[in-house]
Amino acid sequence: MKEHIITAHHTWTLPLDHYDILLNGYQSWSDADLRPLSDTQTAPILEALIKQGYDIQFPPTGQAGVWRSHHLIALVTEKGAYIGFALSAKTSVACWEARIEQNAVTVTLKVDGTPEEVVFEWTDQPIQRIEDLSRQFAQNMQAPVWNPVRVWCSWYSYYRNITERDFIENARIARELDLPFDYFQLDDGYQNDLGDWLEKRPTFQGDVAGIPAQMERLGFKAGLWMAPFIASPTSQLFQNHPEWFLRDTQGQLVIAGDNWDNDYYALDLSQQEVLDWLEDLARTFRSFGYSYFKLDFLFAGALPGVRQNGLSRTEAYRKGMEAFKKGAGDAFLLGCGAPLAQSVGLVDAMRIGPDVTPFWDDYARRRWVKDGSHPSLKGTLQTCLSRFYQHHWYMPDPDVMIARQKLSLLSDQERESLLRLVQVTGGLLASSDPLMLLEQKDIDLLRTSLEFHPRDLPATLNERFGLAPTHYRTVTFNLTEELQDGIAPHASRKAEGRGPRAEGMALHGIG
Repeated sequence: MKEHIITAHHTWTLPLDHYDILLNGYQSWSDADLRPLSDTQTAPILEALIKQGYDIQFPPTGQAGVWRSHHLIALVTEKGAYIGFALSAKTSVACWEARIEQNAVTVTLKVDGTPEEVVFEWTDQPIQRIEDLSRQFAQNMQAPVWNPVRVWCSWYSYYRNITERDFIENARIARELDLPFDYFQLDDGYQNDLGDWLEKRPTFQGDVAGIPAQMERLGFKAGLWMAPFIASPTSQLFQNHPEWFLRDTQGQLVIAGDNWDNDYYALDLSQQEVLDWLEDLARTFRSFGYSYFKLDFLFAGALPGVRQNGLSRTEAYRKGMEAFKKGAGDAFLLGCGAPLAQSVGLVDAMRIGPDVTPFWDDYARRRWVKDGSHPSLKGTLQTCLSRFYQHHWYMPDPDVMIARQKLSLLSDQERESLLRLVQVTGGLLASSDPLMLLEQKDIDLLRTSLEFHPRDLPATLNERFGLAPTHYRTVTFNLTEELQDGIAPHASRKAEGRGPRAEGMALHGIG
């Protein structure tokens, strides 16, 4: 079977078999797994979690034997796999559903937006075929050529309590230790309110505009976190321009989430005035000397709503990204909490999993709230290992290495598994440890995590220790709670005599 069609809706009927499904969630934090098709796809019980971690237009079903995936779907057997793959994402979102029926399995494609060019086919070489289709998609989307960068960010050290003094002190220590960071990135906590990015938060106690010059004197470039597509109702931006914000069919403001103990709203990226504001905002910070931007909570720009000129949510989202990119000029852009496929060609790097944490799992949130997108080391490993093919789309960001022993519940084996994830991913290298708390053992581990490695690929999709492709060519991960082939729970093992393997010119993007 092989079909190459342009369509907005199509259904294929497959013979019953014992399928595993490789699925890809819509945005950075959404689930990505490899698991039995007969299992149940978990659906969060709170709509706010679906909106912030999934695709509210095409959410998980919560039904046994019914699975939803975005852009890619693969139904894997011992002999090969059926693969569905969209070859573009400039105007639409490709949504796949696999459903076990009485005598067959149906796979349905629903395109949210204009019809898309898609491939659906059988292959006896699923990993290689997914790689080939991913490379073709990246070329269609004009994905950038890239080389990995090394970043320290303030978030997991200080969260919103960051001050200029703390930020500069970590950069000073990094220079004393000769740690090879390229960028020092200031995260959330400097701004007075969501949307008021140029207004300093009093507790920051510093000058955001002057930080790049201080970084330059220490031998680093300056980076900045921002969530440019959202704003708080208490912000001056919202107070001055309530008409700039997205509304639903009843004329009500679209609430994008409530991460800061308050609702926040989504900007309407179909409005030219909003696009002009985004371009000016990026240009202003670029003029201060910031050459790296982490753009977070980007999913808000593609939430359902009524937009001007009949633009689809994908078209409006990409216009917003294009406006910021234009203002930022040659700055490096990292997307996070972002529609994955729809961002290709507009970002240099992309977070490909949930936030990493200094503990293995948040069982209570996963069990009782049924949220698979929650921050955890287990979730980071599972999701990032399941997105191996996205290396062609952008520089993959598996989030930060946690090297510290203080303020951490991670075992040495769990930290080693995180290190090996960073190595097999072959993308962005990052840290957020408070550098003054690191012992020599931690510093050595951090330094090792900042060494570039070519990315690796799964050796098989038919054997796994957990709900992801865990058997890579150079490393085997155990994501379970049981001993597996001599590998302890949460641990990993390198293949004898093998380091990370070069694959597809890994250090040079899609070339």
